[in-house]
Amino acid sequence: MKYEEWRELKKRMEFNLTESQTLVRLVEETQRKGEKVQKANKRLGKLSGKIVNQLNQSEVFFRDNDLPNNYDPLKICSVGIDGSFYPVGGVGGKWYSFYSIVRILFENGIESQPVVDVYSAGVEEIEEQKNPNVSSEASLRMLVGETKAIDNWGSKNKETIIFIDGPVVDPPRSTEKYYVEDRCKAIKKCLEKSTLIGCVKRSRDTFFIKHFTEELGVREGWLKNFPSDQHLFAYLFINYRRVNNYNGALFSKYIDVSNSPIYEKYRDEGIYIAALFFQKDMQSKILRVDVPFIRDIKDINNEVDNKIKMVIKAVNDWQYPDQYIPLPVQLAHEKCAIREGAAEVLYEEILTKSRSVEPSEQLAMMQLR
Repeated sequence: MKYEEWRELKKRMEFNLTESQTLVRLVEETQRKGEKVQKANKRLGKLSGKIVNQLNQSEVFFRDNDLPNNYDPLKICSVGIDGSFYPVGGVGGKWYSFYSIVRILFENGIESQPVVDVYSAGVEEIEEQKNPNVSSEASLRMLVGETKAIDNWGSKNKETIIFIDGPVVDPPRSTEKYYVEDRCKAIKKCLEKSTLIGCVKRSRDTFFIKHFTEELGVREGWLKNFPSDQHLFAYLFINYRRVNNYNGALFSKYIDVSNSPIYEKYRDEGIYIAALFFQKDMQSKILRVDVPFIRDIKDINNEVDNKIKMVIKAVNDWQYPDQYIPLPVQLAHEKCAIREGAAEVLYEEILTKSRSVEPSEQLAMMQLR
C-alpha cells in the first residue's frame, strides 16, 4: 500500500471511530459551512473581475514571453534547501524535537544526477516551562540549522541558484536578535556569487492588498474581502486567464516588502526583499517568490528588474507539472520530512534506553509514555 493510500485509509478509520451522534451534527454543520463558502466564492469571483478591470494589467501581470531568452537556469548549479521538525513528548513538560536539514544538489544543472546531502539531523530537548510555545521554539531551532546550511553553501563561493522552501527571512520574535543577525550574514554571503530564492507555498501576508489600495487606487472595500495576498491572487489569476484565454506561466509584478514592520529588523541588517506571485499554469497552485537584495530596492530599480526576470525564469524552468515548488527544493522537502510515526518510534527509543533496573525509577519513566 502506498503512503498516500495508507493516510487516506487512516483518515476514514478515524472518521468511522468518531461517536455517531457527534458525526451527524458535525456533518450537518459542515454542509452549512460549505454552502456559506460557495456563496463567498461567487462574491469574490465577481469582486476579482472588478479589481482586474480597474487595474492597468500591464502594471500588474506579465507572461513567460516577457522573460529573457539568453539565460538558461537549467544549466547552472542549483541547490534546494529545506528543513523539517516534529516535537513529541510533553508529559512532565519535557519535549524532544526531531529535526532534519537537507540540501539537494544539481552540480551541473538538470543534466546532472541530484545528490542528497543531509546537512544536519538531531534531537533538541525543549522544556515547556521555559518555552511555553513548544512548536514555535522547535521551528526556531530548525531554522537556525537551516541558516547554517545556507551560510555553509555561501562559503563555497560558487555561482549557484539556491531555492529555499519558505520565505527567505522569517519574522522574528523580539528575543531573536542573534537569529536575525546570523540569517542576514548567511544571505549576504550567498548573494556574493549566487541567486537566492524563497518559495512560499502558504502566504498569509497582505503586502499586495495594501499596495493595491495605497499605490494603485483599488477600492479598499473590495480588497478587505480577501484574507491574504495568496487568496486574492488565486482569483485574480483565474480572472486574467479567462479574460485573456491564457494558460501559460503567469506572474505578478514584484513589490518591495522591505518596509513592512515584520521585516524591519532584516532591513536594519541591510537585507531588502522583493516579492511576487507565480503560477505555472491554470492547474498549478500559486506560489509566492521572495528575492533578497543587499541594497535598497528603490535605489537599484533596473538591477532589480533584471534580477527578478532571471529569478522568475529559474522558478518557471525548474518547476514541473504537478509540483508545488521547483524541483531542487521539492526533492529537499521530501527528503527532509520527519513524519509522525518516525518521531514516535524515536521517542519510544529514548524512553527504552532510559530504563533503569531500579523499580521506582522505572515506574516514573513509565508515567512519561
